[in-house]
Amino acid sequence: QEITDILKACQVNYAFLPNTRDIWARDYMPIQVSEEKFIEFRYDPDYLQGEENRIKKTYTDIVCDAIGLKTVKTDIVIDGGNVIKYNNAVILTDKILIENEGIYQPDQLINELKRLFEVEKVILIPWDEKNDYFGHADGMIRFIDEKSVLLKSYFDNYSKKFKDKLFNTLKANSIE
Repeated sequence: QEITDILKACQVNYAFLPNTRDIWARDYMPIQVSEEKFIEFRYDPDYLQGEENRIKKTYTDIVCDAIGLKTVKTDIVIDGGNVIKYNNAVILTDKILIENEGIYQPDQLINELKRLFEVEKVILIPWDEKNDYFGHADGMIRFIDEKSVLLKSYFDNYSKKFKDKLFNTLKANSIE
């Protein structure tokens, strides 16, 4: 209510997404690749498995049908919070390899992601399993431009192995 009151006071139009079960639309809604292209990934994260969590799951296709959004569907399992896109590159945590094990070989998955996102680079950074249960890149990193990123400051407390893997991955992709 507080948010809607503020939006009204600022004369900001808003609407609610129909047929949703949680507030994290970034995680389950399609990812916009261009003005007219929306990729609908399979939203089936490991943290929503089991009967007790299934009631929390929003089904993307039902929401998209309700709002008339046409999508390009794929069977790749992705949680939208794990996608950081900028022009010709996309960054994800390597959790995506685990989520799609048995569906895609790693090289096959990378090539399909490049095709779907219409990018030249797919950069897989390490998943911080200890501190991020969900495996999202969006809480770790943001592009500033094609060669620069902003990292969350908590890395001081991380193991040398984790930091080396992260920084070496970025450096190998010409990112500072």
